[in-house]
Amino acid sequence: MTKMEKVKSIVNKLTLIALIILLTGFSGGKNRKFEFRFHLQDIQSFVPSNQMAIWLETPDSSYVKTLFLSEYLSYGGYNLPEICSEWSSKSKWNEVTQEEFDAVTAATPSVGDVELKLQCPADLIPVGKYLVFLEVHLADEYNELYSAELEITGKKSITDLVVKYVPGKYPKKTEGDILRGVQVIAK
Repeated sequence: MTKMEKVKSIVNKLTLIALIILLTGFSGGKNRKFEFRFHLQDIQSFVPSNQMAIWLETPDSSYVKTLFLSEYLSYGGYNLPEICSEWSSKSKWNEVTQEEFDAVTAATPSVGDVELKLQCPADLIPVGKYLVFLEVHLADEYNELYSAELEITGKKSITDLVVKYVPGKYPKKTEGDILRGVQVIAK
């Protein structure tokens, strides 16, 4: 192999490495992965909207990032203060980029067992302690807010979320909470 061929080979290899870095991103393409599991009840005593938002905050309650948002809520439902009021008061959704909008918006989950597999760049959610929230709208101003402390370590962890009623329990609901067995698996 001549000196010119060696130089050409090195340039080709460096070009390939640069291209791989550009295609995968400077973070190495590493994503933080979350899986939310729950059972969405079939409520018979009224027809709930089931609009949903999932987001993270820091332990001091500073908003970090929306991980999931149902379509109606993302396309304008966030302007109605009674629908997922906790999320909409913190998220500044009207200021998000199209890229973020597309990354987190999806169809409203159907009744039954649900597994939402979500991800975002690891550099947006570094290792540390967070608060995780899942808010689901029932009707009128009534919402259920599921939450837990979540520690992201880079290793798999499973956390159960507990419910709080905003502004209180919906008086027409006789079947219990709209979600059962709410947990998040963080990787």
